[in-house]
Amino acid sequence: MSVNYFGAVATLEGLRSLLAAGTDPRAVVIASVASVHPHDSAIADAALAGDEEAALAAARAAVDRGEGYAIYGSTKAAIARWIRRTAVTADWAGAGIPLNAIAPGTVVTPMTEPMLASPDLRKIVDGAVPMPLHGHARPAQIAPLLSWLTSPENELVTGQVVFIDGGADAVLRGDGTW
Repeated sequence: MSVNYFGAVATLEGLRSLLAAGTDPRAVVIASVASVHPHDSAIADAALAGDEEAALAAARAAVDRGEGYAIYGSTKAAIARWIRRTAVTADWAGAGIPLNAIAPGTVVTPMTEPMLASPDLRKIVDGAVPMPLHGHARPAQIAPLLSWLTSPENELVTGQVVFIDGGADAVLRGDGTW
């Protein structure tokens, strides 16, 4: 909670005036395909209300209920919702600053490599984040999207959560849209 949501929001809010004073300002935050997983609305709602203490209490309650798995998705759902509601405000869109999020699927990093190396854990990861197009991503496959979203060429994309997940969102949510 403190890093994935409150830290991200504080960083963006802290940088907003510097971005507004610069040329071609852009901002992108990392959400996750986990934002579409079932999550704890009490956690996300408390975060969006700016109440870190209540969000942390709701997260502890989720752990106590044996639902600690919902915390990560709840933080990512909250940051995606924050992006959607904040990007169109006078402080961001009105200042000419596109604000977006990307939502990667499983990315092969030092954190995920041990999970993906274990056949049992890999089966769990692949069940939670099915990526039919080319499987797990590498950071170099994510970077071009970040580069474009933060480039001067991005003049109109704002308030979007762009899934870069090898199709996981489409598999998990089907043909439903936001």
